[in-house]
Amino acid sequence: MGSRTIHETANSVWFEVAGMTLDAAVGFVFIALSVASLYLLVAIGLSIVFGSLKYVNMAHGVLYLGGAYIGLLIASSEEYGGLLSEYGAIGLDLGFVAALILTPIIIFVLGVAMERFLAKPFYDRDLLDQLLVTFGVLIAAQELFAIVFGRTGTIYPRPDWLSGAISLPVIGTPPGLSAASTIRVLVVTLTLLLIAVIFAFFKYTDYGLAVRAGTEDSEMAEMLGIRVGRPFLLIFAIGAAYAGVAGVLGGSLFNVTNSIGMEIIIPSLVIVIMGGVGSLRGTVVGSLLAGFVFALATVVEPSMTQASIYLLAIVVLTIRPSGIYPSAKIGQ
Repeated sequence: MGSRTIHETANSVWFEVAGMTLDAAVGFVFIALSVASLYLLVAIGLSIVFGSLKYVNMAHGVLYLGGAYIGLLIASSEEYGGLLSEYGAIGLDLGFVAALILTPIIIFVLGVAMERFLAKPFYDRDLLDQLLVTFGVLIAAQELFAIVFGRTGTIYPRPDWLSGAISLPVIGTPPGLSAASTIRVLVVTLTLLLIAVIFAFFKYTDYGLAVRAGTEDSEMAEMLGIRVGRPFLLIFAIGAAYAGVAGVLGGSLFNVTNSIGMEIIIPSLVIVIMGGVGSLRGTVVGSLLAGFVFALATVVEPSMTQASIYLLAIVVLTIRPSGIYPSAKIGQ
């Protein structure tokens, strides 16, 4: 994600936080929570795939990258560099909501294709093979996006209702929320809903139970008549769709460039390991810690923004070598 300029000026918020004003404190919290939300939406897919299939998918960053650009093409009509520079403004210009709805559907389909043709042939290979192949796919994809779209950063155009501080009917801006931007409140709220959905999926659906059974002992599950192939495919695609949503939401907060896949995937993998591989609770907690550390570093020492998450991981894994929630069953 890098230390790209956030639309709201975090530094001004921080100095007010030092004075303990309520509005500034709430604003800073939402900056941290929105960053944590992006990490969480990407890391959750990594966690469930790594935890259930023992598959390291660095190409998951391609889904975030693709989600950002596909959403941009749906939401607006923009001029790009690269091969598209000679075609003028390109895009459907359907608006942000359309991008938020259509992009995860498209990325879900791409996730199905990725699982069938990229991931599945490598399920029984060494983790190093998986890492090298998927990392190579990510690098190649980023260069392809640079060739097509150019290397200049682009920011999602925001509709009027997502601009400025949150405002409710009749009462306007609630006390303490004048520094909480509408887009950040939306990012946090939508992430909470999506995380609740994935927890419910694992706990209450047959497919979720099949994934958990297959994770424990896939051969025994097959002998009992539980077909784990389709549930694994579904959970892979759901993780992909979540990365697509993160791409759209991330594009509304940060610049969209060809390098954002790499910028999001490595910290997300660190968060998965820090939280405990396969533990959804650990991924949630790890993302929250990373979000607050990222936001704090942005306003205290911007040059340490990227390094801050890795320093956090060093501290956490030194104290808890197996992660925050080690040896957790998948889906918990």
